[in-house]
Amino acid sequence: MLDPDAIRGTTVEWRPARAEDAAIWVSVTRRSADQVTFEAEDAQIARYKEENPDLQAQRYLLWRDEAPVGRLRFFAYGNTAELDGLVLLPEAGGSVAAQVVSEALVRSAALDVRHLKATYSAAYIASFAGAGFQELRRRTGMTASTDLMVPLFPLPASLRVREMLPDDGEQVGILLQRAYAGGPDSLHPDVAGWRAEVRAIQEGRFGPFIPESCFVVEHSLDRYNLVGAILVHLEHGVPRIRHMVVAPAFRHVGLGQFLAVKSMRRLHDLDYATALLYVTLGIPAVNLYHRLGFIETGPTYIEAERMLLK
Repeated sequence: MLDPDAIRGTTVEWRPARAEDAAIWVSVTRRSADQVTFEAEDAQIARYKEENPDLQAQRYLLWRDEAPVGRLRFFAYGNTAELDGLVLLPEAGGSVAAQVVSEALVRSAALDVRHLKATYSAAYIASFAGAGFQELRRRTGMTASTDLMVPLFPLPASLRVREMLPDDGEQVGILLQRAYAGGPDSLHPDVAGWRAEVRAIQEGRFGPFIPESCFVVEHSLDRYNLVGAILVHLEHGVPRIRHMVVAPAFRHVGLGQFLAVKSMRRLHDLDYATALLYVTLGIPAVNLYHRLGFIETGPTYIEAERMLLK
């Protein structure tokens, strides 16, 4: 007969991560096998403490036998709940991921939402697939030196590249919708969602915006629709290329490479030595990033979704 105390001892408990838990949160992050660390430990602790109240409310530490074994973020908006930032220590064991998934489903049901979205390392795929999650896309992080040796070839004379202005957000949102339509990176159902994401980037909600390294491209015959754009912000102290897109009709003329090289050269001038991006595996842009010197760093992440019965 199983010992009830032993059973309880294997249970993973979600506890809200408080301000005074900063050192524990950072320690779990740095000890995990599937995290790439760009910041010093002190900087990570400071960033944890400086998060706004909305982000603080999303944080949970995972405890087993009064010892931390992982951390995650869980939050809800509209009819959707989201599990993100799942990090488990190597010694946690396979059962911890399965318990996390079960608890996320129970919490989502209690919140009466229709969808549960999750982002997790491919190491945990069995636990999520076994619970009925449908994979949406796989992404991996890539980094490169901003000190590029790639030449900047001139573009056709009808294309004009300039720095992105604050008022460009609406048009960049339209471009993102056009560029991602029908592909795995089409994350928003309408242009309003893309415009909201651009505003969030410009306002620094994903990390400090770096407008000096953000560019848009116009065509001389159509000043009302942008044909290319690149958006960059800081993530953990490293510039992240959040979006680099070209309108479908203007691809294969070297515009994507031109934007990337121009932006990374500007980052180098700003004394940033490294650039970071996350790319969806299997898309043509992966080959471009390799040509620019980007290499895969860290694990593959899976974005998945499960519908909840009402």
